[in-house]
Amino acid sequence: MNRSILVVVLLSIVLTVVPTVADAQLAANWIIPAAANTPGNGGTYWKTDLSIHNPQSWELPLLVQFLETGKVNDTVPTLDLVIYPYETINLWDVLGPDLFDVHGTGAILIYVPPNESCPDLECQFLVTSRTYTSDPSGGAGEFGQALPGAALLEGTDWLTFGYAAGILNDNLDFRCNIGVASWTPEWTQVAVDLQDATGAIVDTQIFDLPPFGHLQRRLRNTVTGGSLVFYLIEGPVDAFVYPYASVVNNVTGDPSYFFARYSSVGVAAMRKSKPAPSYPKRGHAVHWSRAALTR
Repeated sequence: MNRSILVVVLLSIVLTVVPTVADAQLAANWIIPAAANTPGNGGTYWKTDLSIHNPQSWELPLLVQFLETGKVNDTVPTLDLVIYPYETINLWDVLGPDLFDVHGTGAILIYVPPNESCPDLECQFLVTSRTYTSDPSGGAGEFGQALPGAALLEGTDWLTFGYAAGILNDNLDFRCNIGVASWTPEWTQVAVDLQDATGAIVDTQIFDLPPFGHLQRRLRNTVTGGSLVFYLIEGPVDAFVYPYASVVNNVTGDPSYFFARYSSVGVAAMRKSKPAPSYPKRGHAVHWSRAALTR
């Protein structure tokens, strides 16, 4: 092929693909699968900071909702935000007394109101978070883990499995918690297979998730360097779930977060289209002020 023609062809491919790849890093619907304001084992106390960035040149209205662990979350506390152009809002200790004022664990939804129109039809923005504890031995500093937001389509559905690897749960130095958050308005059942390093399934657990629910529990079996495979076994056709694991050092409290990456590997079909997401109803309003957004 003529070299100049080849360059033109490659350039056209790059110009076509790159915007798609870049756009995939942002979204209009986000979930933080795990958030906390609760004591833990070994003298730890876990809190979550939530950060939201608006990369657009216009104000972006958002809703932030908390999905409490073990509850039917069809009506939930809701925080209304307006983020200025290029602004980052940090909601420090988002579940603490100055904001949601709830104790326990759960998941957090962050999304553009469904009827909102934006100059950019996708209304895309960025979400991340950090869950952390003070040093349980009483020393200075904190131990924490970054929990990036998961976009709606990064969930595990009927056409994908959720995979996580490198799991440690030896009941000595490390413990492992596994959890699942649901962006689904009906009851959903999720199974997780624990595999050892050879690929042998050593245990299977079932999560019965309430509507817009969240569940987390300890891994039952010991494993060193194993993997987790999450998959739906019951629920509506539009179900989306967000599985994860958290491995914690029993001495320091230092955690590591493993989000289960979705894949069609092991599944016969591919995702065909974007589903229209459902949302919980508004509960009581959560109040906030920019003047109070200091850590």
